Amino acid sequence: MKIISITGTKGKTTVTRALAYVLHEQKEPTLRVDTDGHYVNEKQKSTLSESKKLFGLVPTVCPGKYLLAMKKYHPVFTAILETAIGSSRRGGLGYRRHAVGIFTNVFEDHLGVTKRLRTRKDIAKAKNFVFSAIGEGGYAIFNADDKLVCSQLHYIPEKRNVTLLPVGLTLCHFNVQSHLEKGGAIITVENRFIVLKTKNKSSSLINIADIPWTFNGYFLPSVYNLMFILAGLYAAKNGRLSKKILTTLKDYRLDNTGGRLTLLKNKRGVKILIDFAHEKYSLKEVADLAKKLSQRKAIGILRLAPDRTDKMLLETGRFIANSFDHIFVYDKIDGIIKNKYVSTGLTPSRKKGEVSSIFLRGILSKKTDSRAKQIIIEEKAIAEAAKLAEPGDVVVIICGDNHIRTLSYVKKYFQASFA
Repeated sequence: MKIISITGTKGKTTVTRALAYVLHEQKEPTLRVDTDGHYVNEKQKSTLSESKKLFGLVPTVCPGKYLLAMKKYHPVFTAILETAIGSSRRGGLGYRRHAVGIFTNVFEDHLGVTKRLRTRKDIAKAKNFVFSAIGEGGYAIFNADDKLVCSQLHYIPEKRNVTLLPVGLTLCHFNVQSHLEKGGAIITVENRFIVLKTKNKSSSLINIADIPWTFNGYFLPSVYNLMFILAGLYAAKNGRLSKKILTTLKDYRLDNTGGRLTLLKNKRGVKILIDFAHEKYSLKEVADLAKKLSQRKAIGILRLAPDRTDKMLLETGRFIANSFDHIFVYDKIDGIIKNKYVSTGLTPSRKKGEVSSIFLRGILSKKTDSRAKQIIIEEKAIAEAAKLAEPGDVVVIICGDNHIRTLSYVKKYFQASFA
């Protein structure tokens, strides 16, 4: 059994799914655990709601709870586990050691939810299990462009002979020269190719333009995800990346019903981009992508989670206020799907419309015009945006918990199909 564990604020679901897909296509028995449930050989065996009901935990907290069920049928397999910040608490990972630990990044998420998560440094510290639990002869894959990620490298046990594999564009927070001199390797971008570099050699792995979900390299989070995926495959295959593996990765597509960078278009020439961005930098990056894809306006249909603090809701509103030409703010607690949010941490309980009101207040405090509006119910917000959108516009929809339902609204009101 080989375990690959992926954590970070952004990208972990995409990296998990791509790694599982490629390894499964190489005829390896695989267990995948991500936000939606657990999968055996890429077939879903349980859902998010079933995990909550059975364990009182989301699938990505203590993901090792699925290992024994897999081992019964496949004694030798690879487990690709998305590990949420909750795995650093009492429930833990559900296993002792993983062979590969991937740490993607640290952004402002979950801040203020509990006493231990006050700053981004606290988040980095809470996620350092991805380094400390690497087993003998394993791999540590990490974002060398992220200072906070690199600050946790000292948690890698010195006696376990762990191989470091930094990933990044600048790798500015890691001593690359010393690493290469000692025989190490890095993964970075050169001339629009993802490359594997050692002291004396640079090997081109994949052309970014060949991966459609990078949007020809316009969307940097996808470029980073691609580097992490390649690094994970390199580690899983003990430093060997065959042409077959690279070809399989080129064939990988994001799940059209998965709520991540799903692009649709209607006959009028309106593009709709559905994503799951949930913090201010992610929202800004999706907005920037929309502007690059747009010939006219970028319209945002946005929401934030009810477990964010008032301060974070306001700050996020201010940060993204002028990233879109028009903004519609809806509420995850819309009075139809849910009527309230009951806090389990330090953040207050929420009533219908409360989160979107605070978020909108932050937007209006910075937006240079007043083209921002609260529409509590997601379906109604999408319907209103469909009336506003014109040929050449790009509409960004940050989907709710049920991304399949969001997709059904898009098809209904925009008359759109997958691009």
